[in-house]
Amino acid sequence: MDKQEIIRRMCESGVLPVFRTRDVRHIMPASKAYCDAGIGCIEYTMTVPGALDLIRQAVAELGGDMCVGAGTALDGASVDRAVEAGAKFVASPGLNAGMVEACRRHGVVSVVGAITPTEIMEAMDLGADVIKVFPAGCVGPGFFAEMLGPFPGLCLMAAAGFTLATVGQYVAAGASIVTVPAQGLDAAAYAAGDCPAITRAAVKWVQAVRAARPRR
Repeated sequence: MDKQEIIRRMCESGVLPVFRTRDVRHIMPASKAYCDAGIGCIEYTMTVPGALDLIRQAVAELGGDMCVGAGTALDGASVDRAVEAGAKFVASPGLNAGMVEACRRHGVVSVVGAITPTEIMEAMDLGADVIKVFPAGCVGPGFFAEMLGPFPGLCLMAAAGFTLATVGQYVAAGASIVTVPAQGLDAAAYAAGDCPAITRAAVKWVQAVRAARPRR
């Protein structure tokens, strides 16, 4: 799976579930539940206990149905460890040259945090593949429309505390991908290991994102 295919998978549903939790009891079946909702990529942050082992397990169990990535990579060494575990994309909350260079060296997708035009330009110069606007709630949906003026075709990810009522505003303004808290989309369902409920919740988000996309 090359980088363009991974980015295509991210953009197809437009929803990227991100696991950032200390409760990993149901993380594998919940990951499968997102796959059942038509979501092709999932992220485990490096702050999750045993994150690298979970990435290895997800790659083995979900196979080609789900593209597994690592989040909260703060430097190149974090990327090296994540890729060794099987991650196909690596995300960072901010801009670190070593992180981007390591992603390029390994041939994996880099998702780089930026929240100003200058940071976006620096990330582009380094060769970042996806720009994650974080925290997107600080700049609002209008930021995405404004940035696509000077940077047409830029793949923008929005990371914020969305609701089903507000996520469409970011997508309509130009966000190609939105992140959701994978363990918190339906927190009660996750705590109970109720995977059908997780799938139903995820489907609503996929539908909301697709409904908000500008018609071409």
